[in-house]
Amino acid sequence: MPNILIAGELHPSGLEIIKQNPKYSIDYLKEVSNENFLPYLKNADALIIRTQTLKKNHIEKAKRLKIVSRHGVGYDNVDYQELKKRNIPLTIVGDVNSTSVSEHTMMLIISVFKKIILADFSTRNSLWNYRNNYEPRELYGKNLLIIGFGRIGKKLGKLAKAFGMNIHVYDPYIQNKFDEYEIRHFQNLTTALCNADCISLNLPKVDKPIITKENSQYLKHGVVIINTARGELIEEKVLKDGIQEGIISGVGLDVFDSEPVEKNHFLFKYKQVIFTPHQAGLSQEAAQRMSIKSINNILDYYDGSLDSSLIVNGVKI
Repeated sequence: MPNILIAGELHPSGLEIIKQNPKYSIDYLKEVSNENFLPYLKNADALIIRTQTLKKNHIEKAKRLKIVSRHGVGYDNVDYQELKKRNIPLTIVGDVNSTSVSEHTMMLIISVFKKIILADFSTRNSLWNYRNNYEPRELYGKNLLIIGFGRIGKKLGKLAKAFGMNIHVYDPYIQNKFDEYEIRHFQNLTTALCNADCISLNLPKVDKPIITKENSQYLKHGVVIINTARGELIEEKVLKDGIQEGIISGVGLDVFDSEPVEKNHFLFKYKQVIFTPHQAGLSQEAAQRMSIKSINNILDYYDGSLDSSLIVNGVKI
């Protein structure tokens, strides 16, 4: 009987599927750490992993391991090359959270432009005259630069277009051809930055930051920056300096260089910044889809019906 180790809390809908299947045994760790995680690896034939790191030394302890199913679409926390050496497929859940992330990104754009946090604080504290500061800005006619035009970026573009924003795109991996709505595609990042009233980062992990101290000099005065992708995509000092100098008028962050965020994070003191705890892809609906798909990837593997397009480390099955 294959043993499935579930490392991290899953939506009940996925758990129900596996609990009703008598062909498998389960070890379920809602709260995961290296201390409580490692002892279970030696008995695991299959592993579902959320945010827990899976390094080479972990994989070496998992002598029976045959498949790893990532609860999500990113796999920065997994040594996928080591898995490949042992011919262990690493799977992801596919397009299950692009709607959730694009909606969350649009929410941050609106919230930053409209100063929602400050408005809420002022209302709760009877600071009614805050309204006379005329701080909110309109989205209509503003240039939104989407860096990374995959599933999330495309859905964000549709949402922003509905608000009358001009959609600009920088993504060197796509062709300059769009059929869905009017888009201006930039081949040069510097030119794209110069024209952007708002920048949204919607791309996977890269080797070096996209927005750096060097190219931040090209940021348009009053720009808003939103990051729901990876913390490492922008140098945090750029945000601090940009806010202090008035170049950056607002920021929305769902991801950070180090998570969880430390209690005294240097950006907490700036009222121009809105934070969320890396939850853009964790809507109720997306959590349910991720849970079900991460479970089904393992069941499909054992049934011989696993979708090969969901295997990300090049293992052939």
